[in-house]
Amino acid sequence: MRVYLLVLLALLHKLCFSFTSRRIVATLRPHHAAITQTQTPTKEDDLSTTIQKHIQNAKEAKCNNEVSTQQIEMNYAEQTLLQYIDECKLEISDCIPPPDAQILSDVIDGLLLLSPSSSLLLVNNNNANDKTFNMNVDYDYKLQELSEQQKYFFGVSSSNKRNKPQQRNDPHKSDRATQILDIMESYHEPKGALYDKLIASHGEAALQYLSCLSREKSREQSCEDDDELSNESAALYYQQAWKHSKSALQLLNRAEDLYYETGQSSEQIPSVSSYVSTMDVFKALAMTIEDINEKSKRDDALEVVRALRRRRVDIYSLDNTENVRREGEGYSILPREVNNMKTEEVLEYAANLLSKSEPSYQFEIADSSIGTFHFNQLIFNLAKFPHPFSGPLAQDLLLYMIHMVKRAAPLSQQQRRHQKNKLSPLPRPNIPKPNVKTINAVLKAWAVTTNCQDVARHAEAVLAQLAIYQNSGILWGIHADTVSYNTIIKAWKESKAAGASQRAQEILSLMEDEASNVTPDAISYSATIGCLAHDSLTNSHAEKQAEEILMRMYQRNKDAEGDESVAPRPTTQCFNGMFLAVANGKKKGGGKKALEMLRFMERLNFQYTNLLPDTITFNIVMKALANSGMSSAANRANLLLERMENSYHEGITRLKPDLLSYNTVLDAFSKEGDAKSAERLLSRMITTDDDDIKPDAHSYTTILTAWSRSSDKVKAVRRAEDLFNIEIEGRYANGRSDFRADTSCYNALINVWSKSNERKALYRVTQLLETMEELGFQGGDSEVQPNSRTYTTVLDTLAKSKNYKAYDMSLEILQRMEHFYSEGYPVRPCTRAYTIVLSTIARSRRRDKATKAFELLHKMEREYKAGNLSCRPNVISYNSVLNAAAFSSKDCEQGEQEEAFKVACLTFDELRMSDYLQPSHISYGTFLKAIKNLMPDSDVRDNLVQGLFRKASMEGLVSDFVLKEMRDLATPDLYHSILKGHTNDFGILPKSWSANV
Repeated sequence: MRVYLLVLLALLHKLCFSFTSRRIVATLRPHHAAITQTQTPTKEDDLSTTIQKHIQNAKEAKCNNEVSTQQIEMNYAEQTLLQYIDECKLEISDCIPPPDAQILSDVIDGLLLLSPSSSLLLVNNNNANDKTFNMNVDYDYKLQELSEQQKYFFGVSSSNKRNKPQQRNDPHKSDRATQILDIMESYHEPKGALYDKLIASHGEAALQYLSCLSREKSREQSCEDDDELSNESAALYYQQAWKHSKSALQLLNRAEDLYYETGQSSEQIPSVSSYVSTMDVFKALAMTIEDINEKSKRDDALEVVRALRRRRVDIYSLDNTENVRREGEGYSILPREVNNMKTEEVLEYAANLLSKSEPSYQFEIADSSIGTFHFNQLIFNLAKFPHPFSGPLAQDLLLYMIHMVKRAAPLSQQQRRHQKNKLSPLPRPNIPKPNVKTINAVLKAWAVTTNCQDVARHAEAVLAQLAIYQNSGILWGIHADTVSYNTIIKAWKESKAAGASQRAQEILSLMEDEASNVTPDAISYSATIGCLAHDSLTNSHAEKQAEEILMRMYQRNKDAEGDESVAPRPTTQCFNGMFLAVANGKKKGGGKKALEMLRFMERLNFQYTNLLPDTITFNIVMKALANSGMSSAANRANLLLERMENSYHEGITRLKPDLLSYNTVLDAFSKEGDAKSAERLLSRMITTDDDDIKPDAHSYTTILTAWSRSSDKVKAVRRAEDLFNIEIEGRYANGRSDFRADTSCYNALINVWSKSNERKALYRVTQLLETMEELGFQGGDSEVQPNSRTYTTVLDTLAKSKNYKAYDMSLEILQRMEHFYSEGYPVRPCTRAYTIVLSTIARSRRRDKATKAFELLHKMEREYKAGNLSCRPNVISYNSVLNAAAFSSKDCEQGEQEEAFKVACLTFDELRMSDYLQPSHISYGTFLKAIKNLMPDSDVRDNLVQGLFRKASMEGLVSDFVLKEMRDLATPDLYHSILKGHTNDFGILPKSWSANV
């Protein structure tokens, strides 16, 4: 009994210490949880070296997709800089100079490179202030932390509901970068480009939160029971969107003030893209505000847009543009002295840059007089070869052409005076003046620019700059046309950024407006619908919006009496985009909707010529059927495939089925578990004379997956083996097929055995794994190397087997994964692998399984903190450890049972205090089971159970499992006393008690 009192006493001590230390740490140190004390450099050179080292490590981590490592390295860099600045402010040493501007700028750039996942501000947690995670507490120390004050620990009151959204204490990357900019302004004059980056980051964050707000509203419409929770989430997203929007506006104001304070220096002027980004954000806010009927805020947002438009025109007036581009300071790629170079030298310089990246590229000037044609040709060539410099170099060439136009303006006036006075005419120079083709080429170059997350906004900034030059008279008569706007829509489509589909729809609406003097064509509509098709993967409204645009296109053409110069008619590409939006939406009625729209499309063929479905159309419709989950979807997809085959045999070549057509129908049969129909279709593919539709790896994998879903497990195993050994390996060995089994085929066969529950399953899956390791890792055959899915499926088979060797075999496989990963193979153990091994340990009969499971859980935590994001423990991992402790053998000695109970208490404690996890109803139920099996009857146990159940009820986690464990654990009197006053006349518990089950 003394041991259990000590266990409970330690838990209370840990909770109180965590609660107090969290507030002390929050007061004394910044938000970086991963940062330990760093050695502050004593010299500025040391500071630069240290920070550059961390920034370089962060860049390498980003290239390797190691988000956690990147975050930690940037935390080190930022903390080192902040400590150095604190010493400067405190004047610890007179020899400490202020940090160099380049160091501050590099830290800002590094922070802005952090991935969005490491900058999210909204999380679903409970009692966030009570949570802590002490990275320095090891396992042995935790086993010595014991206490008896269980009532305080488990019965701590809280009015917060589980999953209530709250703000995290760690700031967004944009706020952290802005903090460094604030410091930089105290010592230096930041360049306008730095403000531009921060404004773009805040704008992107605001649009992301507005996108989350849209999804939250969709979820609110589909889940009426969570209206209160959804409204709270929406309010927080809305608040964060406003916060980042205002930050972007404030930064733009500061950039303008600095520009005027420095005598309108070209280095401090805000770019056009900053105005465009800020206006876009406030436009989006205005649309959101319109939805929630707050007219005053909507008017304020629109007034900001109007004011920014006026300020942009003022700051980019003709006089200012002369100063902005003086001496070539506005160029990104071209040298600063470019304005003093000859035209042919500029072309040669730009062409050489492209040739260095594309050795086969050659740029030749056939005509001796260089003009607009040659610049356009080079800019279009930049658009053909995607590179990080494509957009910036194309824009530099455009700026150089505009510089030449402005420089030739006084000469043109002198020529007119000579003509008026009948003097001999001056020689007329050949000025490469930009035209609309130049503008479109620059837009296309930006659209294909790689390693740039904001190409669409850069493209829009080109058009905004064009409007300014028109207003100034520099490019009078040159207007953006339909191709210009189409290119920007396509840029938004390819960017796949938050709010891309919304922006594409806004541009399309602008083109449809008669006042714009730009008429949308079929490409405008198909690109916008295609943007919505991609967005439908996450946006539940995208499918409906795509259909509305298609029907609007049809109605506009109908109202124009078929005049395509006024309003284009729907095309096959437009319908295909709408079908893809339906298929990606994966809604229950998506298949039926796709069939209805297909019939509508075929009816329109009598009205429009050449509006005919093609192979792509049928493939997407069959995909929509396969993803719909509707009954007989596979048979309907198969009927469409047969229709394609019959049409092709009748001479309609546009409906020739390809390999994707057959694989899509195979996938539909597989999802329904109809392996027999899938095999019949596979036989047709094998016996056909058309080599284009011979089965590939996906075809066989789909068939094997279909057998794994079959109810006849015995037949499934036999047929899967026959397919693998005869149809795949046998045909390849006999030379009748060029295809042989690869990793996906082996994985599918292992999956069939794993789900068969056959006695030989464990032997067969381990045999297949050893074969793959021998061929792939030892033999060097990359096509059959096992991957993470291979190992997790084998481990899952071990966990489900009742083999007494499963415990040792699972740990051995985990060690093999670590060994092969150390040799460079991509099979690093992941969360699923570790969790399955934990489950296997829990099911074993080992007397020390609780301790072993706890040690493996801590190994996962260490791997996660070291940068392996793929092995972050989840709630199932913790539940498996609780399960191992709860089912520790009752034949164990007293000390071993006490040790198992310690593990259960500490595991549940760590789960509650985790920064990223919450207990589930399984966690509470399993912990109750551990108390029942490991703790003797006493008043202390009754108080512990009572407090634990109270906590579960407050968090809405009282499930049937929890109630069952309560009935088995508590005495009848205690059980009824806990529920007394909470049930209604029919004995039903409050709905809130199980709200989060």
